[in-house]
Amino acid sequence: MHKLRSFYLSVLLLITPFGYAQQTLVFSGIEGSVNTDISLQVLEEAYQKLGITVEYRPLPGERALRTADTGRVDGEVFRIANVEKRYTNLIPVPTAINVLQGIAFSKVEQIPISGWESLKRYHLGIQIGIKFAERGTEGMQRTLVETNEQLFKMLDAERVEVVIAAHANGLKTLSDIEIDSVHALKPAIQEYQLYHYLHKRHASLVPKLDQVLQQMQQSGRISAIRKQALLKLENGH
Repeated sequence: MHKLRSFYLSVLLLITPFGYAQQTLVFSGIEGSVNTDISLQVLEEAYQKLGITVEYRPLPGERALRTADTGRVDGEVFRIANVEKRYTNLIPVPTAINVLQGIAFSKVEQIPISGWESLKRYHLGIQIGIKFAERGTEGMQRTLVETNEQLFKMLDAERVEVVIAAHANGLKTLSDIEIDSVHALKPAIQEYQLYHYLHKRHASLVPKLDQVLQQMQQSGRISAIRKQALLKLENGH
């Protein structure tokens, strides 16, 4: 009987792509984030090629990272590079799955933007757990809140002068809460590649998933998913 079970298991592993039996992985991610939605589309397609189903658990930014790092879920949908230096139980998959434009938003259109240093003179607002904004504004006068909605309402009420957010997320939030007095300032403060992170218990999966993501990147599929999602956002769908 034991030999028969081993035989069937071997057959299952052989017929499943990359040797992975059907399973489900759960990933935490930043709630209400357009970049999470885009990244999830990429991951769902990539993991499907490995015979793996993806589930998503939306959480506030910092809590999403802690939940992934402590192993309560299987990883984090996306983060910028080098998050693993602080959250040491997470392993980045090397191929980027998305890109983030860090943008300053303000009620004043004439603020000149030339990198983070150009924002030092302003009272800034950022969302807790959004690492590119936390790092970029370190040492500056800033107010931290839990959600993008709180962030932009605070700006609209002129409790801060400038808020920092991912471009796509900021535009969606402004549309959702119907604020039209706030402007996205150009150019972007900085652009970041975004990476998927797996908990270290799934270390053996990293090279297999990366192989799939490399193929999707080279074929233009990752870029196409992002462009299609942003087009829907711009058209209000």
